[in-house]
Amino acid sequence: MPASKHMGNENVTERHKVESLAELDALVGRYLTGEEPQTHWEDSHAQLRFDSIEEALEALRDPYFQQFIPEEDRARTILREVREFPAYSSDLDLAWQVVEKMSNRADALLIVQEQGMWRACFGTWPSVTAETPALAICVAALMARGLDIDFAQGVECAPKALSVSSS
Repeated sequence: MPASKHMGNENVTERHKVESLAELDALVGRYLTGEEPQTHWEDSHAQLRFDSIEEALEALRDPYFQQFIPEEDRARTILREVREFPAYSSDLDLAWQVVEKMSNRADALLIVQEQGMWRACFGTWPSVTAETPALAICVAALMARGLDIDFAQGVECAPKALSVSSS
């Protein structure tokens, strides 16, 4: 999606390159719904999931869990915090929560299905065309809040078809 000024809405404040739908969902959570992500911890080798850092550290010392990590890799095992937002861009029920949040802050949502694609826009902002209504809603809502979304090329999880046009 090229960077562009939007008709009647010259105030695009931030440009974000998105490499996955999870990253798009994080932007929706951060800028639109205000929800806190679910957080867990994961080890770098076996990708075991733990609810807290304390639980993860305890498990790494436990002989039962150590059997899942080769001895030579144990010293190099890294714990990382994983923050996950709901899948707004792929679940229509969750995308509709975005519409409800936007109803207090933006113009009305227009969403139509045309030739197997979904087109969405809020007020006079440019419309977004995508393969699913949830994706179109999320990108249109972010644009209406002043964020310009640029999907990285070649990213497997990026939508196959996403375009922005002036309504």
